[in-house]
Amino acid sequence: MKICLAVLAFAAVTATAASAQAAPAGSMSPTVGPGLPAIDGLFHYALSGAEQVETGYSGSGTGYSTSLSGDASYSSKSEARPFSMVYAGGVLLGNQYGRSATTFQNFAVSQGLVTGNWLFDVSDSVSYLPESPTTGLSGIPGLGDLGSQPLQGPSTGPAGGILTNNSTSISNGLTGSVERRLTSLTSISGNGSWTILRFPDQGGLDNTQYLGEVGLNHRIDARDTVSGNVSYSTFSYGSGINLTVQTRGINGVFQRVLSRTLNVTVSAGPQWISSSNSALIPSRVTVATDASLVYSKQFTNAGFSYVRGVNGGSGVQPGALSDTFTGSVARSYGRDWMASLTADYTRTSGLLQPSALVAAPGLGLALPYAGGSGNTAYGGVQVSRRLGNSFSGFASYNLQHQSIDSSLASQNAFSGLIQTFGIGITYSPRSTRLGQF
Repeated sequence: MKICLAVLAFAAVTATAASAQAAPAGSMSPTVGPGLPAIDGLFHYALSGAEQVETGYSGSGTGYSTSLSGDASYSSKSEARPFSMVYAGGVLLGNQYGRSATTFQNFAVSQGLVTGNWLFDVSDSVSYLPESPTTGLSGIPGLGDLGSQPLQGPSTGPAGGILTNNSTSISNGLTGSVERRLTSLTSISGNGSWTILRFPDQGGLDNTQYLGEVGLNHRIDARDTVSGNVSYSTFSYGSGINLTVQTRGINGVFQRVLSRTLNVTVSAGPQWISSSNSALIPSRVTVATDASLVYSKQFTNAGFSYVRGVNGGSGVQPGALSDTFTGSVARSYGRDWMASLTADYTRTSGLLQPSALVAAPGLGLALPYAGGSGNTAYGGVQVSRRLGNSFSGFASYNLQHQSIDSSLASQNAFSGLIQTFGIGITYSPRSTRLGQF
C-alpha cells in the first residue's frame, strides 16, 4: 500500500529548531573515503496511475484526466549530519487546466549538522503546480497520496490561502536555522527564510517574503517546554506595484507532551502590521496565533491546527490576514486497508483599504488589486486496499469550495464548487536500506 513511509523525510524538512532537541554529537555515521559520509539510509518510492473526473470544471463543465505520478524519499541514519529529501511529481493527461498535458513537481531537501552544543539546519523546497495546492503530498487532488505525512499538506506553503483559478505557480522557500544549547535545559535559536511565489502565465500577483526570528527556549521538565521569540518579515510585490508590507511580532510558545501519543503546541502574541504606503495599508495591531494538537499511535495518525496571521495574499491580493483551521486523520486497518481524511477551512481578509480601488496614492497608477475577503474550504477522503506485496488500489473524493466578495471578482480568484473523483493503482515496494542496493 502507498502508506507513504516516504514522507517521514518531509517532517524533517518542515521541523523548526525551536521544537527540536539536539542529538548527541558523539554518535557519528561511518565514513567512506577521506571524510565522506556514508550514503546508508532509508529509501522509499511509489508509482501510481489514476483516473480523475472533475465536476464544476471551468465553472460548470466536467473535466477528466489520466495521471501518472510518483514519489520518492531518502532519510539518512546519521545523528550528527541528518539529511532528508522527498519528491512528488507527475503528469496529467486530459482536458483539466485547459491543457492536454500538465506536469507538476514538488521537491524538498534538508541538511542538518549537530556539533557540540550547536544545531544547524538548511532546507529548501520548490514546487511547480497548475493550480493552488490543496490535498495530499503533491497538492493535486485524486492522485492517491492523501494521508501522507506530515498531516498538514502543501497548502501551508506560499500559495496557500485563497484558491486561484487554473494558473501555473512556481514557489521556492529557502530556510536556515541555528540553535545553541546554553544549558542542558535552555537554548537560544534563530532562523531566517526567503520565499517566492511566481506566476509564469501572469495569472497571479508575484510576491517575495523575507522572514527572520530569534527565540529563547527552556525545557521545564520532560513534558513541558516554553519559548519566547521575536520576528520580522517583509512582503514585496511584482507587476509594477511598488508596495511592501512589514510585520513585527512577539510570541510566547508552550509545548506539552500530554502522553506518549498526544502532543500540544500553542503560540500567541501581538503582530504589528505596516506598509510602505499607509494610505493603502494603514498600520494596525492584530494577534498572531498558532496552535496544534498531534496524535500518533501505531495504526493512527491525526492532527488539528489553527493558524492566524499575515500572509502574502496567495497571488490574489497584496497582503492578507487569514484564520485557518486544518484537520487530518489517517488510519490503517490490519495489513490490507487504510483510510484517510483531511479538511481545511480558511477565512481571508485583504489588508488593502477599499479606497485603494479608486486610486493608489504615490504609485502613479490605479491599483488593479483589491482587499476583499473570501471563505475557502477544501478536503478529501481516500480508501486504499492492499492487492499484493507491492500493489494497492485506491478510491478518493475531494472537494474545493470558495466564496469571494465582489471586490475580488475581477481578480484571479476561484469562485464556486469543484468535486474530484479519483480511482487508481499504486506500486510501492517496501522501504529499503540504501546500502542494500
